Amino acid sequence: MASHTCPVCSEQLASNGSLRDHAWETHSACHYCGEQFTGDAEKSALYTHWLTAHPAELQKVDRKRAESNVDQISFSDRLSSEGLGAAVSGVPRRYVLVGGGAAMAAGLAGFGTVVTSQSSGVNQEPANTVDDYEFARIGSEDATATVTYFGSYKCPACAMFETGQFRTLLQEYVEPGDLAIVYRNISYFGDEPFLGSDAPKAGHAGLAVYNNEPESYLDYHSYVFENQPPEGQRWATAERLTEFARQAGVSNPDIVRTAVEENRYRNALQETASDAKDAGINSTPSLLVDGTTFNPLGDAEQTRQRLEAAING
Repeated sequence: MASHTCPVCSEQLASNGSLRDHAWETHSACHYCGEQFTGDAEKSALYTHWLTAHPAELQKVDRKRAESNVDQISFSDRLSSEGLGAAVSGVPRRYVLVGGGAAMAAGLAGFGTVVTSQSSGVNQEPANTVDDYEFARIGSEDATATVTYFGSYKCPACAMFETGQFRTLLQEYVEPGDLAIVYRNISYFGDEPFLGSDAPKAGHAGLAVYNNEPESYLDYHSYVFENQPPEGQRWATAERLTEFARQAGVSNPDIVRTAVEENRYRNALQETASDAKDAGINSTPSLLVDGTTFNPLGDAEQTRQRLEAAING
């Protein structure tokens, strides 16, 4: 009978299943390579590791188990396991989530969050939609130039942009009246949710605040990005988003709960998904200026030059 050797302690086990259980239960480790996880790590961390570090060698039973338990994989998960090239392109699209995080600040800002499809289509959602809506406009109606900002409340790269460079743009261009920014939240790519099945709820919430209490929108918008939970969590619930609105100072936060529970802005979210596709948007954050899209995280000075060209053009 073939033996299976534990990569941590070299104990011989009778089967791959016995080795797998032994490695995790005894060492909190991967039975393929011996990498050990912290004592409080959940098994989902092991499954994510399998999919990112060992996609080619996974046995069928391990692959099935991992894929049934992992909904999405962050950019940082893949980067730490595979290096940059594989992190960007090497994981099957059916369960990919590309996120930002601290790694991007170290030199990967040009990638942003790549738009990929996930499960649970939009057409399955019951809705009490409204046809009369506007997309969130930050800045004067009389601004010299207008830029469209495609982002996602669930995107960690957008949170990085919002808490840094975006604030500078507001101070230098929006507040003086030179520039207006129209925020479009990408909640779907095609007919599928983008960045988790809860992502559309965050889109409904933002539109609800702007269309009902526009004077509170920027405070709400900023609060969500400043307090964005970890990318792997399905945090965009009616309860959480309503509480965000309350904390941000929205006078009637229940407008958020109603919008989320009734899927009130589904038409608006679908329109944004269609417009993003037509514009060639493939990552967030993306800015659309004079028909050209680009990631503002790549080069802050270049972003400033493009905005000034639009203002002075």
